[in-house]
Amino acid sequence: MRLVELITRASDWTDDDSTIYVAKPWSGDADAIVVSPAPDTTEPVERDGVKYDYFLETFIARDLLEGLNGSPDDRCQRLVDYAENDA
Repeated sequence: MRLVELITRASDWTDDDSTIYVAKPWSGDADAIVVSPAPDTTEPVERDGVKYDYFLETFIARDLLEGLNGSPDDRCQRLVDYAENDA
């Protein structure tokens, strides 16, 4: 699933013990998965031959997204910017 599609389902993230992992380079079009329960490390995970890098915990992403307005693409880019620069 693409990251932009995944974030449109943020209201479904009810488990605070899960983490978003995204294939690089990070963008709205990048492949993304939610891993639950969250691993004890931020090391990359591999699924079906694709390497996914730690992005954000779902509770952090959900909190950030709740305060963002704009299109799904704009909200996704703001989340990527946060993950790259502030997390």
